[in-house]
Amino acid sequence: MEARLVLKRLRELAKRELQEKRADNVIVCGAKLKRLMRRGRVPSFQARGVEGVRYIVCVFRGKELTAHFLDNGGAMLGATEFTGAEAEEEWRSISKSSKVIFSLP
Repeated sequence: MEARLVLKRLRELAKRELQEKRADNVIVCGAKLKRLMRRGRVPSFQARGVEGVRYIVCVFRGKELTAHFLDNGGAMLGATEFTGAEAEEEWRSISKSSKVIFSLP
């Protein structure tokens, strides 16, 4: 699927979460590239890529965080809910390992 169509699908999901579930904030993140393979001692060659989860849609409702995981094509892989201090820790780890694509208030 084209990148533009995936972004449209992500935007529709974010809007639906914001309207139907009355979320405070929705942030869509893309996973950063990770080193998959390297060759050489100095590493003269490094292959970088993304394995599995490509996009993460974070939905904030009060002190609750719901993270939806999507693949390259925008298909849903699963979702996990976090509350309280666990939600803050998870958001910190998500923000370190990804970059924000867009957010909706």
